[in-house]
Amino acid sequence: MFTLLPGLPGLDDLRGIARRVDTARHHGVPAGVVLELDLQTLPHETGAFDPLALIRSGGQPPVLRDLVDAIHRAADDPRVAGLIARVQLSAAAPGPVQELRAAIEAFTAVKPSLAWAETYPGTLSYYLASAFGEVWMQPSGTLGLIGFATNATFLRTALDKAGIEAQFVARGEYKSAANMFTQDSYTEAHREADTALVESLHAQVRAAVAESRKVDAAEVDALADRAPLLRDDAVAAGLIDRIGFRDEAYDRIAELVGGEGGRGADDADAPPRLYLTRYARTSSVTPTLPSLPGRTGKPAVAVVTVAGAIVSGSGGPQLSPLGNRNVGGDTIAAALREAAADDDVAAIVLRVDSPGGSVTGSETIWRAVQQARAAGKPVVASMGAVAASGGYYISAAADAIVANPGTVTGSIGVVTGKLVARELKDRLGVGTDTVRTGANADAWSINAPFTAEQQGKVESEADLFYDDFVARVAQGRNLSTDEVDAVARGRVWTGADAAERGLVDELGGLRSAIRRAKEAAGLDADAQVRIVSYPGSSVWEFVRPRQSSQPAAGLTEAVGSVLVRSLVGVVEQAERSLSGAQVLWMGDSRW
Repeated sequence: MFTLLPGLPGLDDLRGIARRVDTARHHGVPAGVVLELDLQTLPHETGAFDPLALIRSGGQPPVLRDLVDAIHRAADDPRVAGLIARVQLSAAAPGPVQELRAAIEAFTAVKPSLAWAETYPGTLSYYLASAFGEVWMQPSGTLGLIGFATNATFLRTALDKAGIEAQFVARGEYKSAANMFTQDSYTEAHREADTALVESLHAQVRAAVAESRKVDAAEVDALADRAPLLRDDAVAAGLIDRIGFRDEAYDRIAELVGGEGGRGADDADAPPRLYLTRYARTSSVTPTLPSLPGRTGKPAVAVVTVAGAIVSGSGGPQLSPLGNRNVGGDTIAAALREAAADDDVAAIVLRVDSPGGSVTGSETIWRAVQQARAAGKPVVASMGAVAASGGYYISAAADAIVANPGTVTGSIGVVTGKLVARELKDRLGVGTDTVRTGANADAWSINAPFTAEQQGKVESEADLFYDDFVARVAQGRNLSTDEVDAVARGRVWTGADAAERGLVDELGGLRSAIRRAKEAAGLDADAQVRIVSYPGSSVWEFVRPRQSSQPAAGLTEAVGSVLVRSLVGVVEQAERSLSGAQVLWMGDSRW
């Protein structure tokens, strides 16, 4: 027994000093660390530059791919002992949840993991939690494994009462985007497509939960019909391992990683903890040296992200802390040209999370994908939450398409039209008149319906768009136009169903797409590569506007300056580390 003199560090202080020294020695990650993750919301596909985040946390919030990569890296990191997460998603898309779940499954296969929640508010929340080694819930919580449902709103009668006429032309009986305005209820085709979609998602979740929890698949269905489940039923069914509070869950993960359980989650002897978001920004166990001028570094795979509705042009303001969820065709095309011109880039992954948008904007990106391939750069499309309409159009030009089983994909079809408010204005006493230079100058005005001639032009335009869409998918997928039309006509599929119909090559997330891109470039599947993200942060473009549209990579090579090229790479890497930003915009859409 010993005592410390007054004024000298106490035992807890010495432990803290030792832990900080050990943390520094392990590149910011203490040995035996338990990673913590808060999943009350799902990380975004991309993030806009947010200066407030730099102040609050010293960096931008990691996006989905950062967390997925960090979990996979942690599974092989000897410094990491376990993972604990609060899994309480209130809303999420199936595709991204599946990418995160696959990473957690891989971690759980080699290290202890535990999910806890006050309550599991929905099916996808529990679906994600079921991938952890143990699943906990607070006493008052409920388990919302209730299955899937979708509903549609129909405004035709309301519009009629208001004096608004809907004039839309669709190509494909399944193309339901305008049904909200033109129908009073589900059409047969619309109901068929939505039914297939939810049944496919349900089958995927049922199989995964049954496998993870060692429960018969039929029993999962029976439990879903009784859900939401209270604690006793959830435990008796084998879906929940333990009813307990946060502190008890943290005690348990300490036990599982070989620490001293029962001493309190925040006790000095508890295993060190680190937020996964912080871990994602730390270096690996063996840090890599930066490339020096004249020395060839690792080959790179460029990830060009299309996140949001596709619009023509640049897509609007490029510096937005609000994270606008639209993207410009010109900006993505420029990013593809930039990646294709970079000799260090071996292959390109087109990451798509888009419901579609402008026909012309989508076509601009489609052409840029073709040009990148013609320049000798393999392009693999990776579909996230959704890649429908224009989102699928741009993917069809790639060498291969990878989608999550739950990715909403397809919708090879076209819809165009307008709402006419003439009668409403008459009822309200609003007068309008027009001066025009030609018969069709105001064809898209809301003040009058299409004339017969204008309607014919709209029909012809829709035919042209649809025929081009089908032909380009047929070209990209090595199918006949008849084969494409049979699975097109505006129908939306899950990734799993799309793969069965030749619209997708492989099921998986971004990691699978990167692996496939490496193989297409002649690299080993497990080869170490640098990941370069496009479009980059708009901050650098803001302070150093471009002199022309010529790709910087090609221009640097043309002047033959290896030093300048290296410095540009350093600046871009520093910028990505600072902001982690992708460019997002606002706009309208028409697919």
